[in-house]
Amino acid sequence: MPRYKHVKIKKVYIGALILLSFMFFYALTGLINAVTSTFLGFFVYLKNRKSKINQVFVLFCLSVAMWSYAYYFWPEAVDKKTALLSFQLLHIGAIFIPVCYLHFVLVWLNLYKEKKRILKLGYLASFILCCFVFTPLFIKDMVPKFSFKYWGEPGILYHFFLFIFFLYAFYAFYLLLKAYQKSLGTQREQIKYILIGTVIGYLGGATNYPLWYNISIPPIGNWTATLYLIIVAYAIVKYRLMDIRFVLGRGAVYTLSLITIITLAFLLMFLSNQFLSTVSFNITGPLILIICILLFQPIFRFFEKFASKYFYYVFYSYQTVLTDLGKRLTQVLDLNKLSSFIVGTLMNTMKLDRTVILIREEGNGDYRIQKNIGFKEENGISLVKDNFLTVYLEKTQMPLVYEELSLIIRDTPRGREKERLETLRRNMKTIEAALCLPLLMKEKIIGMIVLGNKVSGDPYSEQDIELLTTLSNQASIALQNAKLFSGVRNFNLELERQVGKRTKELSDAYNELKKLDKAKSEFLSIASHQLRTPLTAIKGYISMIIEKTYGEPPEKMKTPLGNIYLSNERLIKLVNSLLDVSRIEAGRLETKFERLSLADVISSVIEELKNVAREKGLYLKLEKPTKLIPEILIDQQKARQIILNLIENAIRYTEKGGVTIKLDVERSKIKIIVSDTGEGMTKEEISHLFESFSRGSAGARFWTEGAGLGLYVAKKFVEIHKGKIWAESLGKGKGSIFFVELPVK
Repeated sequence: MPRYKHVKIKKVYIGALILLSFMFFYALTGLINAVTSTFLGFFVYLKNRKSKINQVFVLFCLSVAMWSYAYYFWPEAVDKKTALLSFQLLHIGAIFIPVCYLHFVLVWLNLYKEKKRILKLGYLASFILCCFVFTPLFIKDMVPKFSFKYWGEPGILYHFFLFIFFLYAFYAFYLLLKAYQKSLGTQREQIKYILIGTVIGYLGGATNYPLWYNISIPPIGNWTATLYLIIVAYAIVKYRLMDIRFVLGRGAVYTLSLITIITLAFLLMFLSNQFLSTVSFNITGPLILIICILLFQPIFRFFEKFASKYFYYVFYSYQTVLTDLGKRLTQVLDLNKLSSFIVGTLMNTMKLDRTVILIREEGNGDYRIQKNIGFKEENGISLVKDNFLTVYLEKTQMPLVYEELSLIIRDTPRGREKERLETLRRNMKTIEAALCLPLLMKEKIIGMIVLGNKVSGDPYSEQDIELLTTLSNQASIALQNAKLFSGVRNFNLELERQVGKRTKELSDAYNELKKLDKAKSEFLSIASHQLRTPLTAIKGYISMIIEKTYGEPPEKMKTPLGNIYLSNERLIKLVNSLLDVSRIEAGRLETKFERLSLADVISSVIEELKNVAREKGLYLKLEKPTKLIPEILIDQQKARQIILNLIENAIRYTEKGGVTIKLDVERSKIKIIVSDTGEGMTKEEISHLFESFSRGSAGARFWTEGAGLGLYVAKKFVEIHKGKIWAESLGKGKGSIFFVELPVK
């Protein structure tokens, strides 16, 4: 094949490829616009079906959708008839786009009633034009033009359509521009970006029309309709536009990267055609494709770095600082330090003029200022003097921006809530509060961060709100933990103070009791010694009188002398018991241990008390042990006192029957068991049995002279021998059993 033919075929191949690329691009942008407009229209409508703005926006989206769906099929049409039908259908959508857009603008700016006639005239003109769309008066024919296989030849009415289209588009733009000059704050920002979107959307769409007048500009701006619809839809749904700088910057990165890659591809194909014409396109084409794919990422990064500097650099610096703040919040538990840290970081990062943290008290729900910079003391708390703001934020669970209040009030039905919102708006304006950020725990407000304006004058962007919301969730937990920690710390300090105070009081009381106890023991010891001497003397003289040492006493004195003797004996025993108690408590009890037989000690005690038992008609016996009872190491006098007290106690409280004493050996321990058939005891009486000066109800009834020291002394003597003493009884009238257990040594 000759070289020139090879080159010609190659050029045709490249041209066909370029044409197919254009066709695919137009079809794809049409499909993206169609899907986006359909989705956004119904999404916005479903968010608030009763809102007039939402309803009109759906009409605008449907007109764009009809234009876009037909646009998707037109470039791919295989014949003239199909292309004409698609072209006619897309113009039905195009006819209604400007008038529906004007309708939306009028409702948005509250100008619908004022401009209603102009709008009705526009709808009437649009319906009339639709009647002629399918006639040659609107589109004469479909002919090839530029890169399109079929392009419409305009009829006479098409020029009227263009006039109406741009007239209503410019009028809507004029109304927005006029409103922009009068508006303030967030509403001004919204209108500004809607104006930018209007320019982008209409200029992009207008690239379809120069072809009618033989100006070779292809309709490459169709995709801008998607961007504009997204901006407006977000403004309606959220009241606040997203950070457009971020969106535009990101979009610019992709667009510039794509344009650069396409330009590079055409440049490489041109260079290939010029310098590598002998090489088959089947080889150079894939190579060019691979080169473009490999270069896309570096090119994208280059434009991303460029865009970040001018579009979203500040946002990312926020994000970094506030993310770090969230991590550090968990490391601070002191409430004052934590509050200062949060306020300082917010003010320095977002460049605010004032900030205050309010903490809500448990119980009454009142707020107190935890940390305040910039607000006056009375202003910092004025927003929460009534409960409306708290209730409103708990209901919405979202930050409240001052510049959005006018829009919220506009959409709130007339009533008490609308009035309260208007009052809140005036109050926020008075104290120059720009944003109220609730601090929530389990959907309940525990506090609030009130922010002032940015020093730069910029409004709070969507990214600002998202970051602040995330921060508030973390700050709520951190502040609650710090609050609880502070409460626990204060409680501990108070507890330590109270414990110290009570400890000192107890220590003083204990020392005083020790003094009193020592004085009591000393008194008992002195009193016992002092009493024992005259009592002993009395005993001696009475014995001498009874034994007739001083002669025969008168007969009538014998009985009184006997009674005096017995009373004196009881006093001596009482004094001895008191002396034992004083020695025990003072720790001055002397012991003398020796190896003895308990059986012998018990026998001597029985011998001493058998007459007392006989006088009451009671038996007193020692059962012979079945085992050999070994001798043990004991203090004879104290062991005798133990057994004497137990047996004497049993005889005293037994009216019928008698007392039985047993000895047994179990596991290297000797057990003394004294059982009686007497009055018995309750569990309550048993629990107090071995306390000093303690007597049961039976004791008070049967032995009025007793002091309640015998069993107490017995218990102390048993403990000196490292033994154990206890009592059991089945109840009143069923007798008692006393057990003494002593170790075999």
